[in-house]
Amino acid sequence: TMLSMPSFSQIRFGVKAGVDLDNATLNSSAFKVENLTSFQVGPSMELMLPVSNVDFGIDLSLLYSDNRMTVDNVTDSESKKDVSNRYLMLPLNAKIKFDLGSDMFKLYGLAGPYAGYLISGDKIDFTQIGDDIKAKSFQGGLNFGVGVELFNFVQVGANYKVKLTDNYSTEKPEWNDPLN
Repeated sequence: TMLSMPSFSQIRFGVKAGVDLDNATLNSSAFKVENLTSFQVGPSMELMLPVSNVDFGIDLSLLYSDNRMTVDNVTDSESKKDVSNRYLMLPLNAKIKFDLGSDMFKLYGLAGPYAGYLISGDKIDFTQIGDDIKAKSFQGGLNFGVGVELFNFVQVGANYKVKLTDNYSTEKPEWNDPLN
């Protein structure tokens, strides 16, 4: 016995773009420039298999990500440096869509891992630190998100990232602490 699924609209290609909020709050001050710490943009692919009112599938993207932060010097409170790191991010999410009886409006949820590779980055070069702190070339974690799809064309959502790796590390061992 063979089971066939309709072949139209299972694979969709598009562009994904977003900004990260540093201090996410539920008021309008969250969208100030100081809280927008990074942005991502890149191609995206969605493969969905329709099952009744629920669609299951995957969401895969290749994103250029520009992460920014301001670093304070511990010994000199007046000294600050803006640091930017650029990554190629690869999120792979399992996705579920709920059809609410209308083709104009669907809810979705997603979850999955992401990995990032450092393309280029700024150094943190305060005189007391030197070259000891470096950006790591790999970053990884988990994504969780919810959103809405409008008119079977545009998706607007919110994601939460849980980092499982550090962005920076020190190359200088601390020999005086045997547990470090």
